[in-house]
Amino acid sequence: MTEISDIEKFYELFPEPALAKDLITILEDYRIKSRLQAEYPVLGEQISKMNIYLVSKRPLLEDLGNDKQRAVELIAQSLIAGRTKEKVPENIEQTLAQALSISQTLSAPHADVHETARVAAELYFLIDDTFQEPYQPLTPFSAPLDQSEVNQNIGNFGRTARKISEKIDSEPAKSTPSEDTKTKDDYASEDTVKELLRALFKEKGVRPIEVESRIDALESTKVEDYLRDLETLIRDEKELHSEQGTYLYPEWGSDIKDYRLNWSKVREQTLEAGSDEFYIDTVQKYAGLIKSIRVEFQMLRPEGLVKLRRQFDGDDIDLDSAVQYFIDKRLRLAPSERNYVRTEKRIRDIAVAFLVDVSGSTVGATIMREKEALILMSEALEELGDIFAIYGFSGYGRDNVVFYIVKDFDEPYDQRVQRKISTMTNKQSTRIAPAIRHTTTKLRRREERTKMLILLSDGKPLDMDYYGTYAIEDTRMALKEAQRYGIKSFCITVDRKAAEYLPRMYANSRWVVIDDVAKLPDKITRIYRLFTT
Repeated sequence: MTEISDIEKFYELFPEPALAKDLITILEDYRIKSRLQAEYPVLGEQISKMNIYLVSKRPLLEDLGNDKQRAVELIAQSLIAGRTKEKVPENIEQTLAQALSISQTLSAPHADVHETARVAAELYFLIDDTFQEPYQPLTPFSAPLDQSEVNQNIGNFGRTARKISEKIDSEPAKSTPSEDTKTKDDYASEDTVKELLRALFKEKGVRPIEVESRIDALESTKVEDYLRDLETLIRDEKELHSEQGTYLYPEWGSDIKDYRLNWSKVREQTLEAGSDEFYIDTVQKYAGLIKSIRVEFQMLRPEGLVKLRRQFDGDDIDLDSAVQYFIDKRLRLAPSERNYVRTEKRIRDIAVAFLVDVSGSTVGATIMREKEALILMSEALEELGDIFAIYGFSGYGRDNVVFYIVKDFDEPYDQRVQRKISTMTNKQSTRIAPAIRHTTTKLRRREERTKMLILLSDGKPLDMDYYGTYAIEDTRMALKEAQRYGIKSFCITVDRKAAEYLPRMYANSRWVVIDDVAKLPDKITRIYRLFTT
């Protein structure tokens, strides 16, 4: 008798095991894809292109049996490729949006298969409550991973390392090895070579099978030189080195279609507080607006306790469901077991980081309106109770991206923060992407379910060696990386010529152009309200 596996037992806990199985498969694929894209950026780009192709070959929605199948198909397409093949039907839009929001936790580094099971159960009941039709399994997106195909297309790290080690070992020992290079014995270590091969694949996309092919064509005396060339490929001499209190980040090079590792250095600085005169003037200037904003944001506060009906367990009996239970039994129908009421505490589980451009180009009205907007937002969020942080960025050159701490997440919004906002002034250049990546790092450490990054900038990224298409593409990739970690981003710019480049730069983010900087303080709270409700 064949023993039933734990995962099959899990499927059988649900009235429709096929639905549970498809959801587990889709979500586990998404979790693994997210981890691979985060750990192996080059491979991640290849995975994205492959998944977009797979979605293009999926069946049409009209060919599927019912809306329950269509909903699962659209969830799968959105998670796997970040897009859908066809327009989402109106009756599925809300369910799809909820499902994608629930699934974002699987992109976190700590997510495991147990988190996949939890999310799958939550999605199961979401779909089952919305669509009543019987579920039929979907056509799989891809066949199970075939290790022989992996070896054929990528190669085998262990096998290649062993062949290299054996070829080096067959070379007669050199009498006077250079002090600046590794000796034959160093390279003869199979583990050392395997580590080099993994680094090549992870950081440069060079496959073991390519290295093996090259090694086969070389004389044994040339193998060590070739390995040194590969090491140089990884250890670019232009890479920056870490210092105490600094953070290194990669930079996407559109010229090489790859990341330049350790290419920008972020230096954190805590902004010094000064006079609170600007804060006081702003509060007086916008007294009427602040009052109305507070009233509006009070209405966004969730109710303290809500009762969820038709639950499998809970604090009380759901009388309507219980009556229906006995009616179904009398009619010899399969009765639902969701006959309880559960009381839950509803809270807004949001962490938002405001990232403010304080470069030299914001001099004058722009920096003034940015500061006013921050004060209005801070007053509103204090009323609402959302966790928030305020950061500024500027600098000069890739080794000096300055990241100003105005208010961190765990700091209270008090007079000291109000004085810091008042003191903010324009600085130097605009290298946006490293600041986005550093903010993303901070948001990833937060435990809130919804994480947001709101960027306020006056236009294009511009630095001494950083401009045009190159800078726009790097910024686009930084926002795409944030998206992979489940961080929603919204970009607000006051550049009237933004239509020329924003659709590309902010392709992985929602964005808006405010053509009159004076409108920024009034509009930012409206944007936030729409974005979080």
